[in-house]
Amino acid sequence: FISFCYIGYLLIQNVFREIKRREQIEKISKDLEKAYKELKKIDESKSEFISIASHQLRTPLTAIKGYISMIHDRTYGIPPEKMEKPLRHIYISAERLIKLVSEILNISRIEAGKVRAELEISSLEYIINSVITELKSLVKEKDLYLEFKKGKEPLPKISIDKEKMRQVILNIIDNAIRYTKEGGITVRCKKKENTYQVKVSDTGEGMTKREISDLFKSFSRGKAGKKGWVEGAGLGLYIAKKYVDMHKGKIWAKSQGKGKGSSFYIELPIQ
Repeated sequence: FISFCYIGYLLIQNVFREIKRREQIEKISKDLEKAYKELKKIDESKSEFISIASHQLRTPLTAIKGYISMIHDRTYGIPPEKMEKPLRHIYISAERLIKLVSEILNISRIEAGKVRAELEISSLEYIINSVITELKSLVKEKDLYLEFKKGKEPLPKISIDKEKMRQVILNIIDNAIRYTKEGGITVRCKKKENTYQVKVSDTGEGMTKREISDLFKSFSRGKAGKKGWVEGAGLGLYIAKKYVDMHKGKIWAKSQGKGKGSSFYIELPIQ
């Protein structure tokens, strides 16, 4: 009887301990849920602030760029010769700032869930050609080649968000140009089983495995870019990945190592 009572006492103790433990777990769970809601609210406020600040910054920057362009085009008369170079530098700096502000604004809108892919039937080859045309002057300045190696037959059109996919390809090719000092960039586009694949290869600085693993994170840049291209913020590839994700596609990079160039791949499902 004493043994039975003792065992009963132990069981009751265990039950009380279990009840107490469950109460503690429930309290912790409620505290975590409350903290999550507060963090979510703070994150939304941050995104909203960045969005408003970006809008407010872009307007005066666009005005500055416009007035500098008009002065350079002699709308207000012929400026002194010694002002030509400073005006050019101001114009380029304004362009950089506008691009940076636009990228930050895009990120805040993406993270707030305000950006959606608006699909339409379009040609990837046409988008690539338009990007190459836009970047010709940049390639010429650096004395590089930029070529698009097409297949024997034109690729069928695909259902994509034309503007977002153009931004993806522009960001990748522009990134390749910035990180390449000699040689150039080659773009290929082909149809696989159920996907289209775009490959952008360069003869640039190359990357380590660590750099590749951090490549598509926000504000992430390779060491070569930090030394040779100081104005980059490390947002272009992050935005590119977000846009590719919206298309239910994949984006990744490969490199044999430092000094051996890099290749970027985009795969989009054929819908």
